[in-house]
Amino acid sequence: MKLLFLGALLAYCFQNPPNIEYGKKWISNKIEQVSSLLETPQQVPLQESSSSESSSSSTDDSSSNSTSSVNGQDDSQGSSSSTSSSTTSDSTSTTGAVWPKNTASVYLDIPANVSSDYRYVWEQALNNWNKFKIFKLVTTNNKEQADIILTTENESNTAQAGVTETRLLINPLTNKKVMTHAVAKLNLYYLNYYSTARKINTAEHELGHAMGLDHVTDHVSVMQPQGSDYSIQQSDVDRLKELYK
Repeated sequence: MKLLFLGALLAYCFQNPPNIEYGKKWISNKIEQVSSLLETPQQVPLQESSSSESSSSSTDDSSSNSTSSVNGQDDSQGSSSSTSSSTTSDSTSTTGAVWPKNTASVYLDIPANVSSDYRYVWEQALNNWNKFKIFKLVTTNNKEQADIILTTENESNTAQAGVTETRLLINPLTNKKVMTHAVAKLNLYYLNYYSTARKINTAEHELGHAMGLDHVTDHVSVMQPQGSDYSIQQSDVDRLKELYK
């Protein structure tokens, strides 16, 4: 019986050569899919993670805690506004996601009607992170190809002084989460009343999220939820090293 079945199968194959070729391609595709799943993250979009200077905890941002930092920045100007953002905190979690490599391309998208000060603020934040040579942020003129976009917004109907939105992929076999894109925004509605030092701190905070850093609340850090009190600390550098070692 087995010999009869095998003979019939061979006869069918010889009479239908296109089916043989299709079968080869099908098997080859399946092998490639399995290999890709084992070696690289499976591209299953997660819920978008939003890095927001938001209202999870109402924190007073009108008093500037000036501290020594790795950058040596000093918020000597303090908060200059009577409408300082007393509810600006950050509720972001990047859920342990990192970039597949320790580098990302960055596009600065500053609208023409926005002060050039904000380009300076983003550039300073980029330089301050890059000098540690852990994660390389490389500016590009191609917005469509950029991994990270740095821009501004002017929103009065939110308690966010900054927001970073990230897109992630997850490998279902390993649960490893990989970033594929990030957009970080500085909210002019609040930051127009901040000192330059606090603006830079906020930009560093959002870039921290864009590289995969979560919040900390138990020690001095640029990643504290308030987002603008501190600049980059050695503890932040150490955490970034852990992510990309």
